[in-house]
Amino acid sequence: MSGDAEHAFNRLYEDNQRAVHAHLVGRCGDRETARDLLQEVFLRAWRHAGAWRDLPPDRQRAWVFAVARNLVIDAHRGRATAEAARAALEREAPVTAPAAEEPEARAELNERVARLDRAIRGLPEKLRVVLSLHVAGGLTSAQVGEVLDEPAGTVRYQLSEARRRLAVAMGAEG
Repeated sequence: MSGDAEHAFNRLYEDNQRAVHAHLVGRCGDRETARDLLQEVFLRAWRHAGAWRDLPPDRQRAWVFAVARNLVIDAHRGRATAEAARAALEREAPVTAPAAEEPEARAELNERVARLDRAIRGLPEKLRVVLSLHVAGGLTSAQVGEVLDEPAGTVRYQLSEARRRLAVAMGAEG
């Protein structure tokens, strides 16, 4: 790559790597797998710079997330069963409160995080993907729509539906 191309790649990486990693962790439930997939996303970006380099930044971001989404799909296809994915999520360490908080507060926070995790896993796959791209990936509904080949209005409806279902699930369990 030329100096300009290398600079463009570095900018793409710096602008997107955290959001893509968060999306991948959310989709895989395993930080190690997410790191491997993140590496593969940007390896493909390096190899296919001509596909994204002349796009505006928001379209570059959508391109990167489309690659990430496809890699996640491939990774899921490679798993023996859906139970293996659930086991990976359950092995993930729970989020804990700062040490200064009382044990009761930490226990309550851990329970709320566990309830939210169950609620998210209970969403249909399509809603989980849309929610993950939007929240963890930081994509707008238009960008999510571009990644998923859906109209932005459909994505906004799906986000609304995912939030509604999460609110119901969290209220039902509380």
